[in-house]
Amino acid sequence: MAQGYPPRRSARPSASGRRGRAGEPVRSRPEHSSRPNFDEFENGSDEDLPPWAGLGIHPTGPGGRQLRPPRAPEPAQPRGGQAWPAEEPPDARGSRRAAAKARRSRRRLVVGVGLFVVAVAVVLGILGKLPFQGKPAAAPGSGLVTTLQPGEFRAVPNACDAISVTLLRQYLPGKLAKVSQSVGNSSQSQCTWTLDARPDFRVLTVSSAALTPSLLSSGDGSATFSAIDAYGQQLRGLQDPPKSSKAPKAQLGAAAGLGRDAFSALQVFHVGGVTTDEVTVVARDRNVLVDISMQGQEHGGGFGPVPVSTLRAAALAAAHEMIAGIH
Repeated sequence: MAQGYPPRRSARPSASGRRGRAGEPVRSRPEHSSRPNFDEFENGSDEDLPPWAGLGIHPTGPGGRQLRPPRAPEPAQPRGGQAWPAEEPPDARGSRRAAAKARRSRRRLVVGVGLFVVAVAVVLGILGKLPFQGKPAAAPGSGLVTTLQPGEFRAVPNACDAISVTLLRQYLPGKLAKVSQSVGNSSQSQCTWTLDARPDFRVLTVSSAALTPSLLSSGDGSATFSAIDAYGQQLRGLQDPPKSSKAPKAQLGAAAGLGRDAFSALQVFHVGGVTTDEVTVVARDRNVLVDISMQGQEHGGGFGPVPVSTLRAAALAAAHEMIAGIH
């Protein structure tokens, strides 16, 4: 059987009134059963079928144009050439939302734990308790000290009892006009003796203090560092007195026999035509600070003069007795 489209018949009617080819004899239609005969196709395979016997055969319209069924509209494509994602069932969308919420919760938990760990590490680092940090050395400034250390003093003697009668008679001869104790407790004591007998006017003031540990102190905050700070303040106050005190700058000198943490200072006051000399001796022994001042009127009002050497000797002697009374 030849393959191809079957020949088209002429649209012009024949002489007999039936359509057909010109000059073609009219044939009578053979009798056949009303049922189509499928025998020709039963023994053949699909490859033996002519093209016009398949699904590709469509009716022909005017001009030989095939009448094809309308094509199904193609789904619209998004911009960029990517296909739209297939619509998910509601249960799948709910599962995705639950999974995303769980991921966010895990991220927040991880971030919170991380911040807590960092905060703990910072605190431990400040305290020096991290595993890789060594033990702080027992040197000054390595850590804060809040209690008295071995060798430091807890109390000082009463200043009025610490100065001997011999010293008083030597440097304040005559009848003392006044003895006053302005401060007196276990950790701090101060006492003043005044001689007011023409031509002598002299005043001896002694004080001592056992300082305690303080967070405001330098170094490790120990009691000794508190005394070091107080010693420095005394020295600076004499070198450069505040303007409000109207005190003159002192001439600094040594303090023989009191160690390296001791000095002497001389100030000359001029007030209302009266000149007064004052010698100050400051000494430190561990956490105890001793402050001695000896003043004498040089002239004015019928008093004086008092040699500066005498004032200095009296102050040094009183400082030695105060230090001795502590031990």
